[in-house]
Amino acid sequence: MNTMLSVGELLHRERIKKNISLPQAQKGTRLRGRYLQAIEENDWGVFSSRVYITGAIRSYASFLNIDPEKAIAYFRRDYVKTERITFRKRLPRLQFLPETKKILIIIFSSIFFVFLIYFSYQVYIFISPPEVLITSPSKRIFRNVDRITIIGQTEKEATITIFEKEVFPDQSGIFRYEFPLIKGTNKITIDVEGANGKHTEVNESFILE
Repeated sequence: MNTMLSVGELLHRERIKKNISLPQAQKGTRLRGRYLQAIEENDWGVFSSRVYITGAIRSYASFLNIDPEKAIAYFRRDYVKTERITFRKRLPRLQFLPETKKILIIIFSSIFFVFLIYFSYQVYIFISPPEVLITSPSKRIFRNVDRITIIGQTEKEATITIFEKEVFPDQSGIFRYEFPLIKGTNKITIDVEGANGKHTEVNESFILE
């Protein structure tokens, strides 16, 4: 008897069929390996929102030459099973008063409006490059030091690269880098790649007198 494939099984089988390793898929999709593995295992708990999930599935499916809409259809079919809430009428039939109807309309309209704002914000986050804030040091000119500690903050899922070396943020997205200084102007470039594959580049200069 044939069983219906999940989206994870669909993508996993196609990757194996094409003899593509996870590191190769990571490079081709610009998605981190743990997200690709989570998709193949249908483990949605590692993602911060459904918007991220669908975006990652589309990218992975396109990389494997699978119709993204087909993959999303597989995902929706399985995902809705865990999220479906069935509302059943258990109350006797009542005629609501006009004032009660107005209150219900206001409540449901407010819920819809809040949901719309939240969904729009999630879409904005998904298509936007990661925000990067350098919190320390606050000054740019130094004396009598041979190195400084650069502290910044970004998304906790981001990949941070400084001088071709990956720097790992903590659970709050805070990262640190020990930057050695030489006499004169010292330039540093911080490249931050978000979970959506978008990049933000921060260029800073520090002067040692």
